[in-house]
Amino acid sequence: MNSILRKYTGYSRNVHAFINNYCTQNVNSTKKTLEKLFINTDVQKILKKITGLDYEKIFAPSKTELEPPKFEFATETRLKELQALATAKAFQKLQMPPVMDVREPINEVLAKDPELQGYLEYKTIFTDISPEVSCRDRVITVREVDGTLRKATWEERERMNQIFFPIPGRKLETPKLFESPYLEQLLDEGSYEFVLDCACMQFEPDAPEYHRVTYQTYEHIQEKKKIDLLRSTRHFGPMAFYFANKKSIDPLLIDMVSRQLLSDASDTVRLLYLIHPELQEAKSVQETDEIEILKNYIRNHSSQKDELELALQTFMDHKKSNVEKEAAI
Repeated sequence: MNSILRKYTGYSRNVHAFINNYCTQNVNSTKKTLEKLFINTDVQKILKKITGLDYEKIFAPSKTELEPPKFEFATETRLKELQALATAKAFQKLQMPPVMDVREPINEVLAKDPELQGYLEYKTIFTDISPEVSCRDRVITVREVDGTLRKATWEERERMNQIFFPIPGRKLETPKLFESPYLEQLLDEGSYEFVLDCACMQFEPDAPEYHRVTYQTYEHIQEKKKIDLLRSTRHFGPMAFYFANKKSIDPLLIDMVSRQLLSDASDTVRLLYLIHPELQEAKSVQETDEIEILKNYIRNHSSQKDELELALQTFMDHKKSNVEKEAAI
């Protein structure tokens, strides 16, 4: 397993640049449901907030060649500038991967020319390699041996794009780490961020395989109660969005409340109501009392009421104890 990690460590070195580039590409103007929900301003605001901003985790040393540390004497003004620069860089590293619906298969026949049958031994792929055309819009067609001319499938498109316009870190063949039992071994080891980084590099965000790998990772994280491992990473927001979309936020809430992140917990409930406004308590999204928002959710929608009520009661008792201690001083 260590050999797999070493072989594909290069993925994580390129994934940030790749996601930043993908997010700036033009996509189809008719966005689908998941994408519309994900890019909603209020949804993005919540996802960025609950992700957290742990500088030590964000700027943790990566598996690259070590460089000697740099020390600099700075005035107070210069120090503030450097701190602002670090914050901006941290937010850049936390830019979330796109969330999109699974794409529809391409099965469009352009022409049938049976008179060409017998002239070709293999299918022929025609690719527009104009550098100014994006990979999503590039014209790629296939001539079958029976004379049929059709549009290339997604798999054929990705292969040709990678041949002519290679993305650093992406492989022509799907790496074994995404297959069983290697994927399960990596997840059992807790290499969640590594797996998600690799998925972002290898697959397009609307690819079925991307959805399979990321969803399996999120479910494993929830099952093993390892939610905090993704906090302050670019993958926490998409994971929270996934669970809110499937109405399964209780493990997130329990983790947040147990860590005294009550504001994040109430924001996660608001996220649920933004994605599913049909829920009965959607009106409470405007409430400012964080505890009341959680109580309303527990009363009406929670699937783990006992655990969530216990976590909330423990938080309230701890808060009350702190208030009493401060009053006694």
